[in-house]
Amino acid sequence: ISHKSSRIVWWGLKNGRNAVMATFEMTPTDSEAPRKVDESCTVDTLSLAMAGETVKVDTKYGPITVTVCGDAKKPALLTCHDIGLNHRSCFQGLFMCAGPESRLLKNFCVYHIDLPGHEENATEVPAELLPVTVDKLSDMVDKVMKHFEISECMGLGVGYGAYVLTKYATTFPGMVGLIAVTPLYNKPGWHEWGNLKAATYQLWYGGLSNWVREYIISRLVHNGMMNQASDLTQAYRKDLSARPPRVLMHYLQAAMTRSGLQAASLKSQVLMFVGDKSPFKEESLDMNTSIASHGALVLIDGAGTVTTEERPQEMINPIDLFLQRLEQQGFGV
Repeated sequence: ISHKSSRIVWWGLKNGRNAVMATFEMTPTDSEAPRKVDESCTVDTLSLAMAGETVKVDTKYGPITVTVCGDAKKPALLTCHDIGLNHRSCFQGLFMCAGPESRLLKNFCVYHIDLPGHEENATEVPAELLPVTVDKLSDMVDKVMKHFEISECMGLGVGYGAYVLTKYATTFPGMVGLIAVTPLYNKPGWHEWGNLKAATYQLWYGGLSNWVREYIISRLVHNGMMNQASDLTQAYRKDLSARPPRVLMHYLQAAMTRSGLQAASLKSQVLMFVGDKSPFKEESLDMNTSIASHGALVLIDGAGTVTTEERPQEMINPIDLFLQRLEQQGFGV
């Protein structure tokens, strides 16, 4: 995996307007260079971060599957994936790259949330959840917190999953910090809305066509990686082909009908990663504008939405620094 540079950008208010206050380029030659990955420990790390107890939590909107990895006595880290993925296909690259000695694994018990219909061997979305909305999903996240008796947690979400966790954090107390990876934030523009409308129509009447599959993948990775037929895009094509078309339809409808969030009321400390080739770059930056007083932004060059799989090595150092800051405030020690 090549180590391309990433830009950490701190934002603040200047003359009453949001502005870039400082920019730091992270490259392998910097004193804070990205940590080298110990290839010998990746298998053990994957087992530690992904293989755990699978628990179905009952809610009024149907069951939701949670995979618990680690010591439940440690502080909680909740993850939530993007549409069409699950916790493995969305986060295993990041956790493998982090390694067992990183704060991300060493300091937390990880609770991987699979959105209903995305869990392994799923066949449908619970009828009680239809139509899928962010309000229902954030309420389900709250039920997960209560089921495991978690009073405070860290959140890690990608794309629509980051949208769900942001909504949760603005509605319920308890999320101390949030790592938001290219989050959805605004209601869809006309171009996205039109594509989503066409995709849901095809999924309803004809199943998963090649165009719909490629459209979903284009929401996840940048076009250059799609054109290169990378291992990641090939794996995503295989996973999407095995997923029930109606499940994808319901979640794309949820994305199509989403409303804009009001992150100004967000109390959590936020670390945001944004792939500069993601179709959702601009709305992620809009969210960052709303949380300029307590958020940091990392722009990752040449990446799409799911930087946790495309460029995980560029996320490790900023995450460690972010968690170190929260440790100094008494969380995640």
